[in-house]
Amino acid sequence: MWKKIILLWVLLLSCLGGYGLVFWGNLVFNPEAKFVGSTAKKIYLEANELSSSVVVYQSNMDLSSYSISSSCDISSEFLEYYKTLYFFRVDYSNAPDCKNGNIVLERSGEKLVSSITKLNLSNNLSEISTFIDYSTQDIKNFQKSIESDMSRYAIYKNYNRQSIAKYYKFLKGQRKYKEAAYLWNILTNILVAREQKYTSPVLGGHISEQHSKVPNAARPYRQEYTDGIHHGWDIDGDYGEQIVALDDGIIVRVVNDFDASDLSRIIYGENLSEEQKLKNLDLLRGKQVWLKTMKGEVVFYSHLDTIPSSITEGSFVSQGDALWTTGVTGIPQDGYDDYHLHFSIMKNPYIFENAGTYDFGDYMSWDWLTKGMSHWEVIQAQKNIFE
Repeated sequence: MWKKIILLWVLLLSCLGGYGLVFWGNLVFNPEAKFVGSTAKKIYLEANELSSSVVVYQSNMDLSSYSISSSCDISSEFLEYYKTLYFFRVDYSNAPDCKNGNIVLERSGEKLVSSITKLNLSNNLSEISTFIDYSTQDIKNFQKSIESDMSRYAIYKNYNRQSIAKYYKFLKGQRKYKEAAYLWNILTNILVAREQKYTSPVLGGHISEQHSKVPNAARPYRQEYTDGIHHGWDIDGDYGEQIVALDDGIIVRVVNDFDASDLSRIIYGENLSEEQKLKNLDLLRGKQVWLKTMKGEVVFYSHLDTIPSSITEGSFVSQGDALWTTGVTGIPQDGYDDYHLHFSIMKNPYIFENAGTYDFGDYMSWDWLTKGMSHWEVIQAQKNIFE
């Protein structure tokens, strides 16, 4: 009997472990307080009024003296009571970096286990991260769907009645309209950005038309350990020259700890897999930063020297932002002084089901822009790619 009781406690504590035992503190297992719903499909942490929501609990006890707590710096207030339903407002406006949507009802330090639930948190960056993996047509299709929602719920957009309980349906309709409008604006901004060309990643730098400095140029001296093909563009410059973001985008990878000894990890052979060749090529890029643009393409900035500590994975940068500097990292030759920025632009396959889930290996395996084109075709394509 005691073994069964101990086992049940172990299982319960394991389930609660994800919520953080330190945070939940004194847990009260009775009475019952059931989470019923929220006006928000998502809490958008950086979107002003969309960073709060009305949540509803059902209970036969009086919950009006309770508040809602979280491991994040949120605030809450009791709004209204109707029959067995209790309405609270929860506000994340002071917690823009919150990662944990778990909430619970609390009074005097005691938390009701039965009220534990999880809200869906999001922010502008996480929405962009998903949508830029959509094809332009998929974005337009989704935008039409959102426009339909905006039209359906437009009658609620100016709702301002005081009774939350009586007009809860209206309040939910207003929230759906505002969430749809918020997403519509994000999609519109992406579509507008996709109409723009990339700028040069070096201020005042010229996108070369020289055969050896554009994609698909032969690199026979690397045939033993790569595919022997140049995947991107080279822009000559001075050592330490400032490099800029060629588009608005999200940093998806930073390699700032490269050391020349890392080149010893290159594997040579006639029958190397494509995966191993890509890993070898990755070492040759040295210090690097990968930028996912509004087109969903990923730019590999390579051979860098200085990468500021402020450049971190997941951060957003704007077109033209001065970010890192030219170097020679990853280049095997001793005394190399042909300073240049090498950058490749990898084509997003726009697989709808994979949007927002790609990793480093996926990015490396994507085809580079203009792959397979002749030199003349590359030069013509550049006119549509760069300003």
